[in-house]
Amino acid sequence: MVAAILKESDMMLSDEHLTMIIDKTFDDADSDRDGKISKEEWRVYVLKHPSLLKNMTLPNLKDVTTAFPSFIFNTEVED
Repeated sequence: MVAAILKESDMMLSDEHLTMIIDKTFDDADSDRDGKISKEEWRVYVLKHPSLLKNMTLPNLKDVTTAFPSFIFNTEVED
């Protein structure tokens, strides 16, 4: 998701820099350092960064998919 937004915004970051951003974000959320983000860790992280929830709401995701065509999701359902 991060890479797609940056690409659509014409922001060119190296793969190394992008990986550093993602790793830092994960490390900040994974407070017990077990390599997973628990529901409680997520709750605490979101309380510190409330804009995350705004970015994950349906109206905002609709805006993102309109502004960034690479965000179009395709799903398949097996009968």
